[in-house]
Formats: sequence, C-alpha cells, structure tokens
Amino acid sequence: MTDRLEFDLRATLCRQLAKREPENRIFWIAEAESWSRLSKEIRRRRTEEKIISGITASLREKSARAFLIRA
Repeated sequence: MTDRLEFDLRATLCRQLAKREPENRIFWIAEAESWSRLSKEIRRRRTEEKIISGITASLREKSARAFLIRA
C-alpha cells in the first residue's frame, strides 16, 4: 500500500508543479501520468493476487472435501 500511496502523491505533486511551471507543463503532466500508471498497475496486481488466492483456497477446499468423501 505504501508504494501505491507514494505513487499517487508523486502524481499529485507533478500536477501541482505543472500548474506552477507552465513552461514545463508537458514534462510534469507526463511524469504525473507515469506515476498514476504505476499506481494503477500495483492496484490491479494486488486485485489479481486476491482473486488468485481466493480461487486457490476454493480449489483446496473442494479437493479436501472430495478426499473426505472418497475416504
């Protein structure tokens, strides 16, 4: 979570700098988008990990039930 929060804060800072430095606006907006993209990637990866761990737990439970039924 720290990474995601840090990336979001960096993106916010870059957007603020884009407003304060109009001559470098394009650079700061590009940086903000890069940090935002990294934050979204981490968020997506964590969601995928939760889904995979849920599926794995479900499969283990079903496997255990099948084993008990056979025994």
